[in-house]
Amino acid sequence: MLTDALLVSAIAVTLLIVVTLCAITDIREHRIPNAILLPALLLAFVFNSFLAGLPGLLDSIQGLVLGFAMLFPIYFLGGTSAGDVKLLAVVGALFGPNGALIVGVATLFFGGVLGVLFIAWRVIEPIVVAYIEQVVRTGESMAPSLVRTSARDRSWRSQFPYAPAIACGTYYTLWHLGYVGQVIG
Repeated sequence: MLTDALLVSAIAVTLLIVVTLCAITDIREHRIPNAILLPALLLAFVFNSFLAGLPGLLDSIQGLVLGFAMLFPIYFLGGTSAGDVKLLAVVGALFGPNGALIVGVATLFFGGVLGVLFIAWRVIEPIVVAYIEQVVRTGESMAPSLVRTSARDRSWRSQFPYAPAIACGTYYTLWHLGYVGQVIG
């Protein structure tokens, strides 16, 4: 028979693997594979059912719905992709409703921070690249004109990978709810 501590550790490890893999694929390919999400969802139902029986399964379903509901309005308004909504739903299914609420709020916080950094980098990167190219080509700096030209000619808009924010929210929630100590200890 599986012990509660072993099941909680299995949930934590599954969460770590899923959000890390999804963050990597979102950064590299701007997609979150269903091939990762579907098995994780099935594991959420199995682990939580073994952990608490029917109430555990119902908690998992409530976490799924809550995770989905937290990002769906942002998706509906065009602010994120369907893969991000599905990922947070699966994370919610693994955590249950209480953890889903914490991870959802933490994800929104980390999404804001990472979004600001992402936009700042998209604005700064073409200026830095143009500056370096100018210095290498001519040996002298023309920074003020490069800033005006780069800001006017290059678009800073690009698809923002949101899975890293979900991963950060998940890591925080694992720590906040004490899963980290149970997996390590």
